[in-house]
Amino acid sequence: MAYLLVMGSVLLSIGVCLGWACWSLGRWTLGRLLPGGRQSSGTATPKAKPGPRGRSRSDASTKAANKAQVKSEPRQEPRASRGKAAPAKAVKNKEPTPPWALTRGLSRFGSALPLGLLVALIYGVVRLAEKGMAARAESTPEGYHQLVSVLGVTAVALLALALVSRFCRWRVDRYERRQ
Repeated sequence: MAYLLVMGSVLLSIGVCLGWACWSLGRWTLGRLLPGGRQSSGTATPKAKPGPRGRSRSDASTKAANKAQVKSEPRQEPRASRGKAAPAKAVKNKEPTPPWALTRGLSRFGSALPLGLLVALIYGVVRLAEKGMAARAESTPEGYHQLVSVLGVTAVALLALALVSRFCRWRVDRYERRQ
């Protein structure tokens, strides 16, 4: 009876996980295929650039005064630091490279973390049941050990995917903030 209870709960959990994945995939597919579908959170929306603003006289005079002050002060740097300052300045002004398509694609896997945590919880319960079954006199079914190992590998893979997705999301957000 305990075997049926445990296997039934495992089967129900796997069914819920697969149903969730199919539902998310279906919503994503319909959102892409239907006209006027919503944009995914990973795509960058074009931002309106501000137009040129008129400058007041005080801004222009302040700028001119700052330039004159900078020109009047002589710069005295040691020779050792002159060579090092130029490359640092070039790196600072360099434009950030856009993220690759793979990075943008991986950043959209936001549901990998909850799904990975759910599978890890299921793995923990099934592993506990496996230990309990090993302590009894009867032998455990052969397929059960394979199920436990597959659930463990799946949990680790989903959690790794969630970590990579979080890193990619950070990279894309960082690039979009600089633009």
